[in-house]
This record gives sequence, structure tokens and C-alpha cells, in this order.
Amino acid sequence: MTKYCFPGILQSTMQAIVYEGKHKMTLRHLPTPEVGPDDVLLKVRAVGICGTDLHIYNGGTAVKPGTVIGHEFSGEIVRVGKNVATHHVGQRAVGEHVITCGDCLYCRTGRPTLCKRSTVIGLTRPGALAEYLVLPAPLVYPIADSLNFADAALIEPLSIAVYAAREAGFLLEKRVGVIGQGPIGLFLDQVLQAAGARVIGFDTLDHRLQFAQKQGWIDHAINPKVDDVTRAVEAITHHGFELSFEAVGNAAAMQLALDVTRKAGKVFLLGVYEGTAALDVMQIVKKELTVSGSWTCAFAFPTAIKLVERGKVDVASLITHRYALADAPQAFADAATYSEKRIKTVIEL
Repeated sequence: MTKYCFPGILQSTMQAIVYEGKHKMTLRHLPTPEVGPDDVLLKVRAVGICGTDLHIYNGGTAVKPGTVIGHEFSGEIVRVGKNVATHHVGQRAVGEHVITCGDCLYCRTGRPTLCKRSTVIGLTRPGALAEYLVLPAPLVYPIADSLNFADAALIEPLSIAVYAAREAGFLLEKRVGVIGQGPIGLFLDQVLQAAGARVIGFDTLDHRLQFAQKQGWIDHAINPKVDDVTRAVEAITHHGFELSFEAVGNAAAMQLALDVTRKAGKVFLLGVYEGTAALDVMQIVKKELTVSGSWTCAFAFPTAIKLVERGKVDVASLITHRYALADAPQAFADAATYSEKRIKTVIEL
């Protein structure tokens, strides 16, 4: 009989929020997950609602009804598998959400984000909007006791920004456009600025631009709905930005990124798109732009954790709304409206 390390006896069932179809989230009782020999069981303490979660909620991302979603999370380790020597019960921790095969071409060549046989917590396997979550031990990262669980849940979206910024290379004194000032954009602002870049933020919501400016995370703010973008960019730099990051996920944002990037510049696309998007491809050709996708967060968690624990990145200020697990259906309905100057919604358990 397999033995595991855990304090006390866990109940056989747990509460979880289940996606039942477009705009329908239900609180249900599900079996508490079992722990494999190489796994860790987390008592989930906080879960962030991500833009991808809202795409799912709105029916724009194909997820099987009956799925527990949620992939931005923090918690406490309550069980470890018999082969796990790197973690122990009682540790506070966060975790990655993409489980890779470790054997395909991309895994073997250091590109696990492109794994051909990956499964994803909250999309293709049970997610974090539940009292307990099981995941492979190598994807679990301990955090300091001084870091509260709600803040820690935002390490995952921060890691997305860290991964993208790392791909951009040397950033000191470069002028960089960040299209979209939602959570990922705001984290990009901070990471890019910490690396020495001069950041110009774009958004169609003035309160987000004002927030980023108040926090000191952007050097300039541009609202494409209000401002003359061409004139505003020329006032900052005559040639356009050396680098641009698109963190929205629609055709207008992608096209804007191409527009504001100088010739021979680089554009990084982070936005999650619900469908195809049309854009002026000749602009890429004639400006000789390099356009790169940036998908998830491989190898970025340790850096993201250090940035937060050392006070280099502020995650707490982004949390504007908090809900209990039982109120998660309402949290999704509210978050989908993007009202009340909402930036980040967190479910606390």
C-alpha cells in the first residue's frame, strides 16, 4: 500500500466551481483528488481570474463543460507523494499550469511551452477553483511565509510577463510600447521598467492608464480612442518603438502594435485570441518587422517569485476585487463586464 505524508484525514469530497457552459458556473461537490507518487496536493487558498478564464466563461475558448477552471493559484501543501523529496507538508507554494510530456521534440530541445502532448490545469485537466489541487511536484514552487496567498496567486500572470520580456533581450533605455494595460500589461510595464526600458502604455480605458501612471510604471500614456496615435508616438520618438508588446488579444491591438513599432523593430504577441484576426501583413514585410508569439511561462516562475519577494514588482495593487469561493459565479459575471475600474479579481478560499 502506498503511503503519503499528510496531516490528518482529508474529506472524500471538496467544493469546486465547475464550468457548465457559456456564462454558467456552478458550485459542486467533487471527489478530493488522489495524490500520485510524484505529485503534490495543495490546499488552494487563492485563485486569480485570468483573461483566458473570461474567454472560457464567454464561450470563446473551447473547454469541456464539467471542467474545473482556474490556473492562477496559491496554496499550502497538505500531501506529498512517496517519491517527492523536494517539498514538504506545510509549505506555502504556487505552481505552473502546463504539464508537459518531457519526451517530444520541443521538450527535449528546451521549449516545453510548445510540447505536443501537454495538458493544462484549468483547461484540459482539473483547475484551481476548488478546495484542493493535485499537480506534479516539479511544477510546484515554495514561497516565503511573508507573501500572502492573494498576492502569490498573481505570480503566474507575472511569470507570463517575465517570459516575454526575457525573449526581448537587452532593454536598457529602449523605448517600448505595451498595448493593453490589463494585468498582463501592467506586469509587463513593471518588468520592462525594472530592466531599464522606457515604457509607453496604450489602452482604451483611461482609468487603467491613469493607474499605471500614478504607480510610476509607464513614462507616457496613449489612449487610441482619444489621442492622435501617430502624433503622440512621434512626440516620444521619431522612428517608432524598438519593441512592442501586445497584451489584449484582438485585431485592433495587434494592428496598433505593428503601427507604432519602428522599421526593423520587434513585436511580441501575448494576447489570447478567440478567433482569427485580419491585419496589414504588408506592413510587416515593408517595415521588416519581427513578429513573435509568446506563450505561457516556462522557466519564469523562479524569477517572478524573486521579483515579488524582493519588492521589485508590485502585485498587491492590481487586486481590486475579492470574492469567496461560493461567490465565484458572481465574480465571473462581474469580471466579464470590466466595470467598477476592475483590474484583477481574486477568489479567496
